[in-house]
Amino acid sequence: MLQMGGRGNAAEILEVLDAVLENERWSRYFTDFPIPYGFYGPEEYGVWLEKVGIAAVRVELIPKDMIHEGREGLAAWIRTTWLPYTQKVPEGLRGEFIREIVDRYIEKHPPDDQGTAHIRMMRLEVEATTILQPHL
Repeated sequence: MLQMGGRGNAAEILEVLDAVLENERWSRYFTDFPIPYGFYGPEEYGVWLEKVGIAAVRVELIPKDMIHEGREGLAAWIRTTWLPYTQKVPEGLRGEFIREIVDRYIEKHPPDDQGTAHIRMMRLEVEATTILQPHL
């Protein structure tokens, strides 16, 4: 079985990132920045599997709730997971950049009563068993 980010994965944090990157303060670091992630659905992935000769048993999107302990947990996740974005910003400004992302996300998606920040994730799960003749 394979599992990866699927269509809609981290959409709310990506929406916040897009808004932050529109800010002139940060946009200068992202000139010609290619989006480093591709999140696909069963329709695309099923075709690709068949094309390379893999028979899919199951290809589906599974929603997940990723939780972080408040602002600090969310900031740690951004700092360690979103490196294609954070590394574009000079090291001395990264903390501010991450804080702005966290602040905007928390403003739009406040933590629950326990102070936990939630991120809606979407996993694409692929289960396959048989190797077919590839359609190249």
